[in-house]
Amino acid sequence: MEENLQFKEPVIQTSSSSSFILPPHKNRMVMSVLCTLFCCQIGGIIAIIYSSKSNSAYNSANYCTDNNAKMTLYNQSEQYNNTAKTWLIVSLITGIVYVVAVVIAAATGALAEYM
Repeated sequence: MEENLQFKEPVIQTSSSSSFILPPHKNRMVMSVLCTLFCCQIGGIIAIIYSSKSNSAYNSANYCTDNNAKMTLYNQSEQYNNTAKTWLIVSLITGIVYVVAVVIAAATGALAEYM
């Protein structure tokens, strides 16, 4: 008994009183917080801000009754989500480069005078 768990497209109903269902939203808040704690704080904080804006816009879109406003909020939510993703990638790369630079500096003895 296997369930088919495929992604479903938004359902557009024809009656004027009901609106369509939005597809699931990808939440990047947890990754933003972890990136802030363990990689690059500045980029992680910016990613947290955009993740929060994305979640807020998505939740507003879910409660909106006007279809045009709902799609506008949903598209804005996706833009914020993509910006948060970009800042996460930048922060991760910055954190990895920093760790590699410190390891190389420690291995070559460049940090010995500071210890």
